[in-house]
Amino acid sequence: MKRLIRKIIKEELEGVDKKFCDKVVNRLLSDVYIKEVEDDNRPYTFGTLGELYDIYALDEELDDIRSNNEIINELGWGYDYDKEDPYDEGYYYKMDNPDDLYDWDEFSMEVVYDWLHYQTEKGKIEFDENLGDSGEWVLPNKDILVRMKHCNFGCGLEYNYVNETYTIGGCSGQGNRIEIMRVIKKDYGIEDSGLIECIVESFMYKLPQRISELGLLSNYTSTAQKSIKKINESVIDDFIEFGKKELSLDDDFRVNLTSNGDDIETLANYDMLDNEINVLTKDRADADIIRSIAHEMIHHQQNLRGDLRGNPEEGEDGSPWEDEANAKAGVLVRRFGKINPKIYDM
Repeated sequence: MKRLIRKIIKEELEGVDKKFCDKVVNRLLSDVYIKEVEDDNRPYTFGTLGELYDIYALDEELDDIRSNNEIINELGWGYDYDKEDPYDEGYYYKMDNPDDLYDWDEFSMEVVYDWLHYQTEKGKIEFDENLGDSGEWVLPNKDILVRMKHCNFGCGLEYNYVNETYTIGGCSGQGNRIEIMRVIKKDYGIEDSGLIECIVESFMYKLPQRISELGLLSNYTSTAQKSIKKINESVIDDFIEFGKKELSLDDDFRVNLTSNGDDIETLANYDMLDNEINVLTKDRADADIIRSIAHEMIHHQQNLRGDLRGNPEEGEDGSPWEDEANAKAGVLVRRFGKINPKIYDM
């Protein structure tokens, strides 16, 4: 009986139909497609680094070029410094002319030009001699949109010219989650909050695999899924401290994270006797783990107020206790997200 009481306050209903969840997710994923970006107005030509900076292109690539020793060496550059002088900033040199030394400012420009010429020789970037006064580089638009049929879901895939891969961003953002929830409710008539959350989380986790199956991200899937599986414990700790301040809570409760689904019956629960919050992390993004913790922290606050008695109705969907936890948890996550926007990244 004591064990039953401990499991009463839960984030979602126990009766989530996992098979039905997977069925809906697979249907949603089948509507995902990739659309090439069509934007003829975007400037993709430049003759100097100054013009390149003006169009905000290759920002990430330029940082990688200047900081990656393998790329620097591949482009024929070396670096040396006085190992006995801690204040020596060092110097760069061309391997075919080691006596000609460059400081950082000089090197940071020259190495980029070398890289551009190298990419042109490889056919990755075009150089048109008829453009400008002495020719310009032409950077083709390789950005791609991930879309869904009959749905406003959308996020971008940006091509990186250094590692020749696509990076994904914004797919698991709040706007896309709300859109997926809308489709779930409208097209499938699902109102169960636990089932909706199951579908959304599973969809976001499987999305990189779906993108890979569409033929463009052969090396991306494992990286994306690892980024979801690997929990940023530092961010989680920051949120717990943030939540304690916002809710005026002391250190009289404990948050347990587990990746083992056998250890916990639902995505999260609150043990009102031991003041313990238990959260499942497997296949979940940081923002959703934080949302679960926020929800259960509200239940802890309710317990401290004496509002909880361990009655079954306290954990039912739509009850005053659940409604308060859902509403306040949403506010907490939004406030934390404003100062830590990266929690919404995939």
